[in-house]
Amino acid sequence: MMKIKKAILAVSIAAFQAAFVMPGSAAFANEMPDGNTGSLVLYLNSRKMEQSGVEYTAIRNATVKQGVTYVSLRSIADRLGYKVEYDENTNEALVSSGDASEARFKANRNTYTVNGVSYSMNGTPYMDEGVLMLPLRSFSAIYGIKITLEGSKATLELPDATASDPEAEPEPERKNEPPVALFATDKHKYRMGEFIRYDDQSTDDEEAIVERKWDNNLPAFFEPGVVEVTLQVTDKHGLTSTYKQQIEITAEQLYTKEEFDRLFTPIGSNFEIEGNSVLSFDALPYTYRTEPYTLFRASGPETVNREGILYQDMIEGTTLFMIHHKNNLGEKAKFYVVAENKGESPASVNIGGLGFAGPSNYPEVAGRLAAARYFETMISGNASQSMTFAPGEKKLIFAELSTFAVPNGDVVTLNADLVSNGPIQYTVLIVKANHDPLEALYNLPHLDPQESIIRGTFKDSARIFEYNELVGTKPERLPLTDNTTDPFQRGIDGIKLTDATNSGNYGVLYYIVLNRVAPNTLITFNPRGGLYSGAARVNNDVVHIKHIGSTKDSTSVLYRTGDQEEKVELWITPAAGSNLPFTFLFLPLPEVRN
Repeated sequence: MMKIKKAILAVSIAAFQAAFVMPGSAAFANEMPDGNTGSLVLYLNSRKMEQSGVEYTAIRNATVKQGVTYVSLRSIADRLGYKVEYDENTNEALVSSGDASEARFKANRNTYTVNGVSYSMNGTPYMDEGVLMLPLRSFSAIYGIKITLEGSKATLELPDATASDPEAEPEPERKNEPPVALFATDKHKYRMGEFIRYDDQSTDDEEAIVERKWDNNLPAFFEPGVVEVTLQVTDKHGLTSTYKQQIEITAEQLYTKEEFDRLFTPIGSNFEIEGNSVLSFDALPYTYRTEPYTLFRASGPETVNREGILYQDMIEGTTLFMIHHKNNLGEKAKFYVVAENKGESPASVNIGGLGFAGPSNYPEVAGRLAAARYFETMISGNASQSMTFAPGEKKLIFAELSTFAVPNGDVVTLNADLVSNGPIQYTVLIVKANHDPLEALYNLPHLDPQESIIRGTFKDSARIFEYNELVGTKPERLPLTDNTTDPFQRGIDGIKLTDATNSGNYGVLYYIVLNRVAPNTLITFNPRGGLYSGAARVNNDVVHIKHIGSTKDSTSVLYRTGDQEEKVELWITPAAGSNLPFTFLFLPLPEVRN
């Protein structure tokens, strides 16, 4: 937004005659005291103003309407040293500050013009018994005046008058102005448990706000009283501005906290629950069928201390991949997947979904992003790729895994699926960043897992649960990955040829079909093992799940049904770097109240 030059002159002030609405009336001038500098303090819901230790009386109260503070144009112009005139042809107020720029304001119009160019305001000017009332924030922003609201006071920091000498040489370039923090709520009085919408209206002369720091901007409050909400914005130069607003919470209750959380917590966000109470919910009778997806899980050794082959096995058909490792070579390294056709005929490999994340210092973040990106490509098809292998031919696949050299201490994670029509040997390996993986392949040792984090090959790794009864008329749950209702997989270590157990069923693809979900049902994800960072596909949307450092006493919102019964489909794969088990919750939503 273009700013009028911040030059404030100690010049004569023209104000509107009498009530300011008489066409053809002449402007009159008052002599202003020298040095309109320092700060000007306005008192909300009062006519009191203070400037340089002197108290003044405004024509009208500084008034708050729908979250916007309005002040008398004539009163604030008098104190700032601006010239105000009236254009009887357009019914506009003309404000000039001593330079060539001229701002025009009009009652019942939420824009102002500067030299013929129109700009928006954060409120609509109005007439109060003949006095034009303007939105204080917009007026201050126009002239680059910093404003701070604290309780019932609005403080305007005025520029130094010495900078406004009309004979002075113009500045070679425009000085950066601080941002102007501002937000609005739809009203200033709410019931307990009533939703509060915050509308961030902050501005910056360069459109360069880089940080917004809120304090106490809760979506609802559940105790009566007056609360204060603060927004601080920072621009790219480090200049800041703070805006504070008070909100009254009455003793009347609209929703309890539990009701509010179920109705208004955003998709992908969490709310608190009593974790032990979940066990009292009826459990859906979990019976599943499998599909012939073979899981290639390479996550042991999780922390890799030397170059070598991390996992290797030969698989034909539909294959799921979960790869999760940390570089601990002491220098940058790269991870690769080599595919080799072990058959006597040409073979094709068709990649479907693929999600890669890293390098990252945080294994749980890499696990979440890899799972989310896998589901996103499952929906979009953006990762689809087809390759043909001659007998005995080797190729690198999953190029995303080896795009970046991984710093020492960082983690990479990959979730993917593909289909081959011949026996393909897959090898996951790590080498130093400057080494060729195909040249090094035959000289690399097979690394031992050496940790409880396992690796292995597991058949039938797609579990499908389809339920035809009505869900959501009462609190219900679907517990998974607990080795009780949902048993852990048994497989084989393809290198050591020993038995392997997929503890937690990491990498397994769960497909849950709920053919009848009751109207107004909330579906959430509850981590029973504590920290969980992953993703789920809900119908055709991907929802991130973030329980960093959380416990079973929280749940994250995945979906809400509407006013009619619905079919809901869920996909999830237990994410690398997270704790297990987890459960899905199905909760009736409270009745919506006005």
